[in-house]
Amino acid sequence: MRRITHNTTAIVTCLSLLMPQIAAAQDQNPNQDGLSAIIDQVKKAAQDQEDAARNDADRPNKRAEGDRKSQDELGQALKAEEAKKKPKEKPQKASKDDAKPKAKPGNQGKGNNANNGAKGDDQDRDRQEDGQNKPAKKPDAPKAQDGKAQDGALRLGGGDVQATRASEMPRLAAVLEDEVQAGLTQNQLKCLQGGGFPCADGDRAITPRGVVVERNGGGAFRLADSGNQMYRVGTSGQLIERAAEEDTRETEAAREAARQNAPVSAAALNASEGSGKVTEQKVTKDGTRSSSEDFATSLRDALSGDTRPASNNDAKDDDDSSDLTKALLLGAGALAVGSFLNNNRQVALSAPDRVVVTREDGSQEVIKDEVALLRQPGSNVTTENFDDGSSRTIVTRQDGSRVVTIRDADLRVLRRTLVSADGTTTQLIDDTTDVQPVDVSRLPEPAEVQNSDTPMDEAALRAALRRESDIERRFTLSQIRNIPEVRSLVAPVNIDAITFDTGSAAIRPDQARQLQSLGRVIQDSVADNPSEIFMIEGHTDTVGADAFNLALSDRRAESVALALTEYFDVPPENLVTQGYGEQFLRIRSQGDIRDNRRASVRRITELLRTADAQ
Repeated sequence: MRRITHNTTAIVTCLSLLMPQIAAAQDQNPNQDGLSAIIDQVKKAAQDQEDAARNDADRPNKRAEGDRKSQDELGQALKAEEAKKKPKEKPQKASKDDAKPKAKPGNQGKGNNANNGAKGDDQDRDRQEDGQNKPAKKPDAPKAQDGKAQDGALRLGGGDVQATRASEMPRLAAVLEDEVQAGLTQNQLKCLQGGGFPCADGDRAITPRGVVVERNGGGAFRLADSGNQMYRVGTSGQLIERAAEEDTRETEAAREAARQNAPVSAAALNASEGSGKVTEQKVTKDGTRSSSEDFATSLRDALSGDTRPASNNDAKDDDDSSDLTKALLLGAGALAVGSFLNNNRQVALSAPDRVVVTREDGSQEVIKDEVALLRQPGSNVTTENFDDGSSRTIVTRQDGSRVVTIRDADLRVLRRTLVSADGTTTQLIDDTTDVQPVDVSRLPEPAEVQNSDTPMDEAALRAALRRESDIERRFTLSQIRNIPEVRSLVAPVNIDAITFDTGSAAIRPDQARQLQSLGRVIQDSVADNPSEIFMIEGHTDTVGADAFNLALSDRRAESVALALTEYFDVPPENLVTQGYGEQFLRIRSQGDIRDNRRASVRRITELLRTADAQ
């Protein structure tokens, strides 16, 4: 009560002191006559407030409540005023662990897919583009189809990586978009390694129509890079299985073969018989390997260089023959792992029968004795070695026929000729004439891949191998072996009847007999055209060392060719073998995958010469 009276009296006193100034202001400005009336009203209101305060003297509880309310309001007003004076603080951001999930460790890609190593960077970009660096938002509800919500609906990311790949593969991106719009779910995905989603291989899987997808860092899906795609879209919109040779890394050997525009010179090509250093060998059954036997040397030992060199007096001769000739032809023993050959090639694996070297670009190639398949029991083998490292080997059979093979210093076949017992000459391979460079960009599309869930019967196998290529020029054997785009002009036929034990190149007799249809087809083809050439290829998955897999695949290809000659009398001179290790994966994924461990056959006759030349 006393406080109210005191406050009212103070207000009235202040107004009374202001009256002279207000009156003077009215004299100067007559428009302010209403001000005195306002002051009178204020005085009256103050008096009324004072009277009301006296009447409330008997209500102390109510008065105390009003005082507390006034004080609370005053305190709130002061706090608000103080808050205005303080600088504004920025809202605290959510932690990174809350904003985005941690990415899984990326796979270290091997084989022919060079894009796997960049997956971590792609995930970071997609996380940024998909909003993973922003505060987490509530995910959109799955779209309903036919009135029902879809659990596990596949959601496409919208990051830079997805946009780039979609622009590079627009037709494949359109197929994927159609599948998503139709209600594609994660349960419909199949892992490249087999089984259902989720997958072990970096979450890569394939959709029902054949598009390979992977998760980005934010959990959404995107197109896998082109190196991992299993199909391409044809001009009419159909999905076509891609050849294993498509979109593979160009190697130094491929570049050299593509640039080749002149024949390789070698002394053995023009030298008369007997003019070189001659070695002779009578081949016996005990001195040869059958297809059911493994090689005497372990590749694991060869990989570490732990092989026992054979003693041979020729190895001590100080001549100009290359180290390869000494090691593989003269039986001087294995080369030292880590040593260097010409052209700066480093030995990565060394065995008496094969050497794997690493080129400057990191690619590897296998070097072997190309005449090993011709060394049949009962034949005589004469080898002439020349000063430039080239050689000429003549295999004379019991029926009087001869096979003459000329190789350069790196043991590559330059020419192979069959001289029948009646003197008829058939040119099988000739890389010494009509050598032209290869412009890969101008080659036709790869031949359609020929895969079947069931083994082909003989008629289907014959048709598959006789399918002609759409090409009107010839290539050298080196170009066919080393340039994938050239080789893919003829589709291979997988030899599903053969399976190998781990680390072995031996073929069990019961499996060899399952090659009967293939043996008959090749035998009939050679009878019709003695110049037919078939290439037997070996492939592995990505488990194990690269050099080991390359040598093992090459040994297995030789075993398949050997079985064809042993069981079905296929002429060995009409076969060439080549192992590719893990370079060309049928299922474009890393790991232990059965479909990548395979042998195949390819008829390359038309690639070696045109129809007119036949």
